[in-house]
Amino acid sequence: MAIFHKFVVNNLVENILNMKGILGLVTLFAMSFSLQAADCETATSEERFTSLYETVQLKQGDQQKYILITAYAKRECITVDQLSNFLELIDEHKIKISTIQAAYNHLFDVENIDQLIADFTEHEKFVIQKNK
Repeated sequence: MAIFHKFVVNNLVENILNMKGILGLVTLFAMSFSLQAADCETATSEERFTSLYETVQLKQGDQQKYILITAYAKRECITVDQLSNFLELIDEHKIKISTIQAAYNHLFDVENIDQLIADFTEHEKFVIQKNK
């Protein structure tokens, strides 16, 4: 199913880029809203998370992992625990902070964020939570 969605999205983006004018921009903007997690009522299943996790593992470099994790956070209902597992794949401390900050408002159970940020300094906690 995910491969089908990727195929459809890639074809839509390709067609939109070939369109001229504002219509293409409006269509692309509308599509971006549909790719975000809407009405996050249940957390991402372990099976789905495992698939996402394995994809992130294949990426080289923390920046690429950051981009992929934050994209997943915006469209999937990931939990604090799942984000914690993703963060174990990132070596650079600053990128970990940026990842948590970018995913913060998209977490399924943001009320559990203290478990994730317990080892950070007070300043880092402030930076992570400043956009809530």
